Amino acid sequence: MATFKAKARAVELLGKGQIADLPTAITELWKNGYDAYAKNLTCKLFLDSYKDNQRPIFLLSDDGFGMSESDILNRWFVLGTDSKARGQRIQPHFGLKERTPMGEKGIGRLSVSYLGSQMLMLSKKEGEKANAMIMDWRILDNYDFFLEDLNIPLFSFDTIKEFNSELSKAKKTFQGNLKKEKWEDQKEYREDIIRDWNSFDLPDFIEEELISKFCDVNYHCTTFITLTPHDQILELSDKDRIELKGDSSLTYLRASLSGLHNDLKDPDKDFETHFLIYDASGKYDLIDDFFTQKEMRNADHWLKGEFDENGFFSGEIKVFNKREKYTFRPNRPPGKTTYGPFAIEWGSVEGNISSSQLNNEQYRIIDEKLETFGGLYIYRDDFRVLPYGRTEADFLEFEKRRSLGAGYYFFSHRRFMGYIDLSREKNPTLRDKAGREGFIQNKAYREFRDDLIEFFIDVAKRYMRVDSKNEEYSTYREEQLSEIQSKYKKQSNAAKKKNKKTKKAFLEDLKENTTKIPELLKEIDELEGKITKESEAIEINYNSYNGLISVLEEKKNELRSLKLQKPQNVSVTQRQEKEYHSYQKSYRATEDRVRSCVKIVEKTRERINTENLKLEFNDKFRSHIKFLGKQFSNFQSVSSEGFDRIYKSLGEEKDVQIDLFKIQSEPLKLNTSDTKEDITAKIKNLESIIEEQKITIQESFGGFITHVSNLQIDVDDDFLRSWYEKQNIELEKRIQDYEELAQLGMSIEIIDHQFNVMYSQMNDAINEIDQFARKNKEIDFSFKQLKNAFQHMEGNYKLLKPLYRTSRRVREVIYGHQIEKYIKDFFKNDFKRYRIDFSVNDAFREYDFFSYDSIVKPVFLNIISNANYWLIPVEDRKIRIELEDQEIRIMNSGEPIDDSHLEDVFTIFFTRKRDGRGIGLYLAKKNLQSIGYEIFASNDPTKNKLNGACFIIKKSK
Repeated sequence: MATFKAKARAVELLGKGQIADLPTAITELWKNGYDAYAKNLTCKLFLDSYKDNQRPIFLLSDDGFGMSESDILNRWFVLGTDSKARGQRIQPHFGLKERTPMGEKGIGRLSVSYLGSQMLMLSKKEGEKANAMIMDWRILDNYDFFLEDLNIPLFSFDTIKEFNSELSKAKKTFQGNLKKEKWEDQKEYREDIIRDWNSFDLPDFIEEELISKFCDVNYHCTTFITLTPHDQILELSDKDRIELKGDSSLTYLRASLSGLHNDLKDPDKDFETHFLIYDASGKYDLIDDFFTQKEMRNADHWLKGEFDENGFFSGEIKVFNKREKYTFRPNRPPGKTTYGPFAIEWGSVEGNISSSQLNNEQYRIIDEKLETFGGLYIYRDDFRVLPYGRTEADFLEFEKRRSLGAGYYFFSHRRFMGYIDLSREKNPTLRDKAGREGFIQNKAYREFRDDLIEFFIDVAKRYMRVDSKNEEYSTYREEQLSEIQSKYKKQSNAAKKKNKKTKKAFLEDLKENTTKIPELLKEIDELEGKITKESEAIEINYNSYNGLISVLEEKKNELRSLKLQKPQNVSVTQRQEKEYHSYQKSYRATEDRVRSCVKIVEKTRERINTENLKLEFNDKFRSHIKFLGKQFSNFQSVSSEGFDRIYKSLGEEKDVQIDLFKIQSEPLKLNTSDTKEDITAKIKNLESIIEEQKITIQESFGGFITHVSNLQIDVDDDFLRSWYEKQNIELEKRIQDYEELAQLGMSIEIIDHQFNVMYSQMNDAINEIDQFARKNKEIDFSFKQLKNAFQHMEGNYKLLKPLYRTSRRVREVIYGHQIEKYIKDFFKNDFKRYRIDFSVNDAFREYDFFSYDSIVKPVFLNIISNANYWLIPVEDRKIRIELEDQEIRIMNSGEPIDDSHLEDVFTIFFTRKRDGRGIGLYLAKKNLQSIGYEIFASNDPTKNKLNGACFIIKKSK
């Protein structure tokens, strides 16, 4: 009798060969965890900088009910198990509601082979012994192996000692699969496998943090540990946390894993997903915040409804502010569809902020998410069906139609946030391909797709299209779009007009002041000579000295009047920027000369008697009173001229409005022959004219009057108005930062009391856990990370408001060598990857701060982080910290700071980094000031020995 025999490669073909990519593999394994009633589906990537780890290790786990030895032998190792395919339900565990099984074919578990070749599987049921299996999926590539030839070690354990003993035996057993005679045709491949198994060694933290848990009788979990991860995983290990979040090539991974469950339909799920990356600084989650239900329903356009079993759609649609019931019937033969009933809901956002009703902050948040996650997703039983929702999976061809005419075919795949809700019970004919690359293109799928395409074309045609040729029929979107864009254009034009005026004034002042400063510098040079001469005289003539002091004060005031700051909302050409930098350089040189004069005067005062010093004091006092009177008289004069113009214009406008009202109401004049009905009608018409004119006046002048009434002397109107500059992309980013801080400030003000209560509770809890953590080494590392992060957060929040009065922190001595170690640990990955030579001198190692750990260390981290970025373009990468002349000098060999920016780098939101926030150095300066230190940047070659950026920290005077 003939029988089938399966080569070992069959497992490879059914597993890794059927999986399209890493997200699909992870999703398949997480589905198995979901079926096992797991509450946490987790991936962990341990980088080689984490604890005692020497190479990247990838771990995938679920805390479901786990597997016994019998389950592994009779279910996990049996391909094509049919319990789920037959619809057999798994009894609920852990108090959770019953779940619909996700698996069908019984081969999803083989996706683990995609994660990497060398694997250790651990699984345990509650109340039973833990089980372990080791495997190297590369042995399946041996063309000569049949399945029955493989020897895969499986063992049980309940202590760490037993695990280590059994693991050693299992490794020897497994290497029986690598006997030389079985690999004659693949000798080099065999050598590679043997080399990896000879270096097979679990780091201590795996034993301490993971294996120990499996020895707990009540523990339940299934974990796959991959010691030689797949290339896509190794790609993650080559990037730092900022690069991971910003790398567009990894967007598909983040998007695929972030939208695993249909949170848009039901935000309250009973499980969590995480993709954690561990490095020297701790852990962070690669999975981003997905769209929320509220964001979807607050979009510019929104639709929700259901297709019934006959393909008829019934639901509701919102286009900007207009809402109505919407029905649709596809052009298809009568009768039930082949694909079954399903629900659909989506939100869509306009592609340009000038056409959106969302405010600036809402649009920014949604737009960023759309960039990463935008698409129409398909969920079956609330679990995502891949690849739908990805950029390349535009199965309804939105972009293809849009290319034919965006005005008619409105929808874009990347501007969607929404879902199609399927179920196995109602849509059994929509079946997955074997490789989880979408649905099989059978009749049900083709009709499903065709009807949806027709549906979206109808929605676009009926509600969204813009057709300027057909004025008789306009869509809801077209009717409202012109009003929204008109409002935006009005604001934009007003801003442009004001910008133009501001820019013109700035450039005129720049030109004028640039010519005046050299003349002033020359005068101050001459004055310095006279003061020096007077100070060196054998006997000082007080009257002459006092006269020179008065002249110096005049020159200081004159220099102050020439100080020019470039408006933040004004863009200038490269040539004008150079002129401004040249002006700044001349201004600083003049300031230096003034300071030189002041130093000579201060030294000269030592030789002047008390009575003359009293005279100098009184002269300065009277002189400043006189200056204040003159200064504010000038301010009043300028303000009076401005308000006089406004007053005159409003008076003229009043006359125009009165005359207009008289003309409009002329036909309504009362006549002696008017009846009661006539008079009543005329009153109604008069009221209509009055109301219309009031509305016009309010629209024309209301905003202006409100603006004038809100004017404050201490507020720069041009600066505030820059919030509304939307045209310039770079300005948009800065405006968003301002809004974030403004909202943070308002939030803190609103929840001040609650925040203090929560802080106090957290602080007490941390202090209580501290003692426990010291006795339980397995949580000690995580607790220290939590405590340091909490104190760091406290240090930053204290800048905004003195919220924390209950803190029990105390100052401590922080030595330079401790900071050195902290920096090396924190940036271990960066220093290694970018080959950066980091060093400190002995004097700094011995230096000590008596302050808060959570203030001092973050300052150094921020400066070193910036240095790492600016060192990338150079070949010889060095960072050095030195203590010399009581100054801590942090220098690097990267790109130097331009002289004109030495002070600007500490200004909030000033940044030259791509995607930079411009907040780090500002906070560093504020933090250091709070503990009695100052920081500044210097290009002095005697201090800046590496010729890159150099920051100097020293105690305040």
